[in-house]
Amino acid sequence: MLIRSLALALAIPAAFSSVTSSCLSTGDEEPAAITDTDFGNLVTSLSEDGGYFWSNNFISNETSYLHVLDQLDARRVEDGVYVGVGPNQNFTYIAALEPQLAFIVDIRRQNMLEHLLFKLLMEDCQTRDAYLSRLVARPLTAPLARDATITDIVAAIESAAPDDMFYESQLAFVLGELETRPELGLTDRDRHDLELIYREFFRQGLEIKYDSWRSFFFPSLKEFILETDRHGEHRNWLASHETYGRVRQMQLENRIIPIVGDFAVGQAFRRLGRFVGSRGQAVTTFYVSNVEFYLFRQRKWSDFVDNVQRLPTSESSVFIRAYANLHRPHPEMVDDHITVSLVQSIHSFLRSARDGRYQNLWDVVTAESF
Repeated sequence: MLIRSLALALAIPAAFSSVTSSCLSTGDEEPAAITDTDFGNLVTSLSEDGGYFWSNNFISNETSYLHVLDQLDARRVEDGVYVGVGPNQNFTYIAALEPQLAFIVDIRRQNMLEHLLFKLLMEDCQTRDAYLSRLVARPLTAPLARDATITDIVAAIESAAPDDMFYESQLAFVLGELETRPELGLTDRDRHDLELIYREFFRQGLEIKYDSWRSFFFPSLKEFILETDRHGEHRNWLASHETYGRVRQMQLENRIIPIVGDFAVGQAFRRLGRFVGSRGQAVTTFYVSNVEFYLFRQRKWSDFVDNVQRLPTSESSVFIRAYANLHRPHPEMVDDHITVSLVQSIHSFLRSARDGRYQNLWDVVTAESF
């Protein structure tokens, strides 16, 4: 049970002590819904001040994210915890793995706000077409069938015109919902930033991309959704009503929790590890994207390894990582994909790190896979 003494032991704000066993099951118990109040307390008490990152990352910049699904298909981690970073690619992995809890940890406060936008729209939309229509503020003239193909849904959204009044009504809905959740501790600046995020989705629609000076390399939201796996199948989380429903149900139960934190320095990551360990659980999947590139460049690599060492994990725990083929193509590069997605055992990673085998990023991304 999470009681006040545990919250003090975790050395995080006292608000966290309100999270009780009534809303967070552990071990083999069925996942239980988390109250809105406890969700807000987790967001605020686990988070730290946001840090600087040089791009907005409105959506993923990875084209290969589906290529690891064959390796993940056999793994179901209902009693485990998923940790990820960044925006929308997390939902595909969450839908495939079905963890009990998911935490999205990102140094950018913008990412936490964007996930709140995703969450509120998802909670209010029972179908994929409704969600995608409202995300880019393109109203549909009629709803599509629940079993509509993802290509048909994308085509319908793409043919719909942007609508200022529709956008304003959706923005008012999101901001109104946030007003009912004061425990999130959002500021006027947060609301302003969330409005800017949503306006970019409205302004660019399905053509919105990862925001960087090299964005022409990266997929649009449309391209990202329509990516296929190694067998040519659409496997994005929006590709079926079932996978959308899995993620939406977790959102309705407040079991996807975005927090602000640095993978290497600060306290958020360690707070998260202590929280997961206090519940007798393990981080079974850790999606790190290409963050390790920046950790090496910023000389934070050893701090990151130390934080991973502190995480409660098991022999079956894995990393999912992405490597960009922009400079040195990876041996496992598929066709002309700009990224390679890889799976590696976390315990194997830690053994190699202790043995000093990782002197640079190339050593990491060419290490043994899971």
